[in-house]
Amino acid sequence: MARDDRRVVYPIDPANTALVSVDIQVGFGRDSWEPVPHADAAVRNFIEAAQAWREIGGTVIHVHVAYTPDRGPTGRMTDFISEAGRALAADSPATAFYQGVVEPGELLVRKTTFGAVASSDLLAQLQARKFDTAVVAGLTTPICVQTTVDGLSMSGIKVILLEDACASQAIGRFSAEEAHRAAVDRMGYLFAQVETTAEFIARVKALRQPLKAAS
Repeated sequence: MARDDRRVVYPIDPANTALVSVDIQVGFGRDSWEPVPHADAAVRNFIEAAQAWREIGGTVIHVHVAYTPDRGPTGRMTDFISEAGRALAADSPATAFYQGVVEPGELLVRKTTFGAVASSDLLAQLQARKFDTAVVAGLTTPICVQTTVDGLSMSGIKVILLEDACASQAIGRFSAEEAHRAAVDRMGYLFAQVETTAEFIARVKALRQPLKAAS
């Protein structure tokens, strides 16, 4: 397949860009329901990115899962995780956000399967606010983050993935680190611009002076 191998770089602007977290919930962690050994580092990086983004007036949206009797898992999820509805129930400790992730007044978007575009109104929420770009981070890299990134990109949203604000579980023959890297590389191949939290924050800081001048 012929490809243009130049690195994709999407501009960011609080007027048309949202920072989107995916499932940054305590059920995904080193000793959690779904073991994600590097979740703590990913969460710390997301919190730093979110704080920088908020400081310039940026919008932060949090996609999450919290099942109820009338809104349980959808798709074929329970074929593979039969206990998902119970383990990730709205009243389960596993569905709590990590401390420091969400600030009052921020938009919460509840999904019912892995990908947010397939099972929530995330895309409609972005479109209603005239956002054409999403900066995405979360847990876990190859599952809920990747399926959400895929859906956003294929719907026309420009996606920037914060690679070190995501983390993975081990999958089959792949260690957590290998699964994370493979997912990041796959998304960067055709679905998203990939950058680190530090690179994102540096771009945010570069926006501060023009925004101050405009005010």
